[in-house]
Amino acid sequence: MQWKMRDIVLTAIFSAISGAIYLGWDMLFKALPPVVNPVAAAGFNGLWWIAGGIVPFIVRRPGAAVLAESIGGFVEFALGSPYGIQAFTIGIAQGLGIELGFALGRYRRYSAGWMIFSCALGGIGNYIYSYFYYGVNQYSSTNQIGYLVVTMISGAVLAGVLSWAIARGLGRTGVLSNFAAGREWSSGAAH
Repeated sequence: MQWKMRDIVLTAIFSAISGAIYLGWDMLFKALPPVVNPVAAAGFNGLWWIAGGIVPFIVRRPGAAVLAESIGGFVEFALGSPYGIQAFTIGIAQGLGIELGFALGRYRRYSAGWMIFSCALGGIGNYIYSYFYYGVNQYSSTNQIGYLVVTMISGAVLAGVLSWAIARGLGRTGVLSNFAAGREWSSGAAH
């Protein structure tokens, strides 16, 4: 379970690319009219933790989700996110949620279902952070529950399913052959 140089390099590359994607997502989200219900707007949240899904799936190391989200959030911040330093700090919270999912699977479960579950847990990290720093605590109880549920579904789909699809596509090309995920795809063991 020790990190190898290739794990660190892949983590840095995927996380930095994700950080640039997050910045684009920031701009798209900021373009939403302010009258959009916060529960509906929570449907956007999951894409902000795609690095926390795809990197652990490929490198399969403890801490990968937190590291990936920390790097991705920092790159998002450094590129000029309208959320400032909070782009970085919420990334850590989301990464901790995802990390919990992989830890519950003892860092041995990487099926599509487990990816979806782990990335849904990133929504809990998002909710807790947003409760204290983005005003979710001022929502009605119904909207708070709705925000949490929609955020978790968004994480499951936009981070979990999308990470799975990207990793599957990369695995089929052979570029991940030095990683456990790539060997699974080439042997036909992944499903």
